[in-house]
Amino acid sequence: MDFWSRLIGGSGLSSSRVLRGNSAAERVATFKHTCNTLDQIWRTAPTTSGEAASILQVRNCLERLNSVLNDESRGPAPHPCHTFAATSQVYLTVTKLALSSCDPGVISNAAVLFNTLIDAEVDGIVDNRVFARALVDLVRRAGSAGEEGEGRLVELLFGVANNIRLRPAILPAWFFPKEHGNQGPEPVETGKEFAGATRKDDFPFFYLLIDYVHHEGRSGDFARTGLLYIIETASRSKELERWLIESDLATLMATGLGALYSQLNRKLLFLKDDESIPHIVALSDYAPVETAARPKLGAHMDAFLSYLLFWQDTIDHCKSAEVNDTLLDHFQVLFLQQLLYPSLLESSDVDGGSTSAVITYLCRILESIDQPDLVHRILHFLLASSTGSEPAAQIPKQKLRMSLSRRKSLDLLASFAEAAAKPSPELFNLVDLVLMSIRSKNPPTVVATFQLMTVIFQRHHIFASSLIKTVEPPETSMCIRPIGALNAELQHLVSLARSVIEDPYLDQSYQNYLLDASAILDQRTPIMALVGGKPTHSALDSPLLLHTTDDILRGMISRLESFFTNSVVMNLALTEAITSLASSNYISLDGWLLVEPRNYEYDTASRTCADADAEADHANKFSLAFDHPSFPPSSVPLVPHTIQKLVRRVEQWRSDISDFNILVAARRHLLRSGDDVGGIDGQPGVKSSDSSNRPSADRQGHQHPAKVGHRSDSPRGRKTTLLEQTTDSSPPRSFVTSGSRSLFSSPLRDNPQKQAPSRPESATRSSIAADELRRRLATHIKVDLSDDSSSDQGTTSETDTSTTSLPDHPGDDDLGSGSGSGSASRSNNVTLGHILTNTIILYEFILELVALVQVRATLFQEVKFER
Repeated sequence: MDFWSRLIGGSGLSSSRVLRGNSAAERVATFKHTCNTLDQIWRTAPTTSGEAASILQVRNCLERLNSVLNDESRGPAPHPCHTFAATSQVYLTVTKLALSSCDPGVISNAAVLFNTLIDAEVDGIVDNRVFARALVDLVRRAGSAGEEGEGRLVELLFGVANNIRLRPAILPAWFFPKEHGNQGPEPVETGKEFAGATRKDDFPFFYLLIDYVHHEGRSGDFARTGLLYIIETASRSKELERWLIESDLATLMATGLGALYSQLNRKLLFLKDDESIPHIVALSDYAPVETAARPKLGAHMDAFLSYLLFWQDTIDHCKSAEVNDTLLDHFQVLFLQQLLYPSLLESSDVDGGSTSAVITYLCRILESIDQPDLVHRILHFLLASSTGSEPAAQIPKQKLRMSLSRRKSLDLLASFAEAAAKPSPELFNLVDLVLMSIRSKNPPTVVATFQLMTVIFQRHHIFASSLIKTVEPPETSMCIRPIGALNAELQHLVSLARSVIEDPYLDQSYQNYLLDASAILDQRTPIMALVGGKPTHSALDSPLLLHTTDDILRGMISRLESFFTNSVVMNLALTEAITSLASSNYISLDGWLLVEPRNYEYDTASRTCADADAEADHANKFSLAFDHPSFPPSSVPLVPHTIQKLVRRVEQWRSDISDFNILVAARRHLLRSGDDVGGIDGQPGVKSSDSSNRPSADRQGHQHPAKVGHRSDSPRGRKTTLLEQTTDSSPPRSFVTSGSRSLFSSPLRDNPQKQAPSRPESATRSSIAADELRRRLATHIKVDLSDDSSSDQGTTSETDTSTTSLPDHPGDDDLGSGSGSGSASRSNNVTLGHILTNTIILYEFILELVALVQVRATLFQEVKFER
């Protein structure tokens, strides 16, 4: 039969093709013969097993065994070859041959054989201590397996862990702790008691998983998932639970996380390639360290965040409260207290310092995790918050209900934490660092701080009241305003936006912002609890009022006051922090964004007319709710008051620069169209000189591959995070049909009825207009940061090469006064192009605030229809 099979199928010796046609008895006979061959190779020539001929023979035998097992597994039960492999313990011989040969091919085939036996769920395999020992030896000592072989070996560990999770009864085959009985704890050397007990002989399989959890790729994924399964099984095995508490699992995980954090660079690396600069940054003044809001952090940060996510998964999967608390205690003491907090405390904000780096790392940490216990440990410790339960590292008073191993772990950990907690966050915490960083003169530090605040306000906004001072409102109804008052607030903010830019498509843009605000606030909407079938207000507790004198809030307002001199990246980070704070349902808008309801003043005449029936007639109350109140200028909140100052500056520039509106419209067109608009005249821009602040005009015609990520068709460049997404947005219809000269040249020079010039003349005039515009946009304007409530005469302008003001515009000559002031700060001089870009950002920021206020009033039930 073998002859005819080879004659029909050709001269190939494929064992799988041959065996598929054999009967079950012949398949078993072939399998036994191959097993005997392997055993003979091991017994007769153990010293020469490393020779090439022997290795090739062993590899062929293993391939034949795997082929037979695979063919048999496809058929119906019974599976005699699998049973014979379990009873004859052929895996012992396979393990010996694989370890003695040190051949990657042999090791890989051995791993396939083990994996096939595990997947078949044959009795006497995963529940057999001999099989467990053989597998552990194979994985532990097969150091020359190569990348593919290593992946197969770790996959074996994962398969066993999965079986243990599904069948905890097989755990004794892999986990055999020593019986301690009534013996007291063994004496340990001073300084080593916190490391935990390393008992590899009790659970060698577990430590193999630990060895691979830091690896990348398939090996690391299999190891981490397998370890999660083992930790999850601890809730169903008291003996395993006790062993995990007393072992060095928590120590190894915490120190491993700390080791990865220690590898992070203490200086941020920013891109220096102009081709990768976001378009919105390229159209402004920027320094080399301000070209991107999110610097590249490298592979070390990826590895750290991957292991941090493994921590999060471990806490989520751990069903044992004591094991969970032990892990969290070690996370706090070994990572937070010994590494993360000291890195924040010892950071330096000098040029090239580490403050911006460590704040960015903390931002990434809080941005990556959402496990409540981990987040609480981090922010509760760093903010020195007085809310919430005390850290578990402190010894509870009631220890009688805890296991002996848990109490021992807590005693050692508490003593260690007490010695390591100097200095303490009670003296210097994250609030102090944020305040110092907001006032920093280092732009990357300020940007990183605003991003950190944004993450806290967005993802962990329950801690917003610990970062910024808050007070309880005197009455719950104080945060609810009538519909008329809400409309008055919205109209006031919209009027500020219209004063910045006259947008004929304002309604369309605003609708997009309403959609975004709804998506954001839907995630913050509290769920009302039902008691007796009726909704309770426990989930809708009155939000806290911000202290308007809080130093951090004042620091944000101070940065907002210097809006036009800030970098674009800083303004994007600042405005996102403010809008994130406004979206928190734990923080009230009264006093800092909206007027406090007690400061509303209504028309006494209309109120008198309704007084007669106001208490009895509900219709009158409903009618009164729509009245628009007034409020004195002194009650205008901090943010709108600051925006008013910025709007007055824009209005002053509009009056001094005759075509200011056209320049703003052109800039919006460039931001929206991205690379579709190559430049003013289709030519590349002129490279700037070696100055620290490069004028935006030098890059007006330069094409950048990185476009502005838009949110709600907005040129602000924000979506989920700053400048991360890169998409195109369609230009407004008013710009699609208009030519370049109508966008960039003065309307006084354009005659709409004049015929188009010839092509050479048009190209020449276009080039001249482009050069003129480039020179104008490079003109420096001095922005007076003092209080300009009385007048707006604090702007001056100058150029780098001449004292000429904005040319060919008669209203611009007045801007030259005061340009020679020696006391003026260099940072207050920005180009006209920079001002145009920030003007657009201000406009979009106001619209975003309006949308948040309107949607929030509805979703958070902060509006009423009676007064």
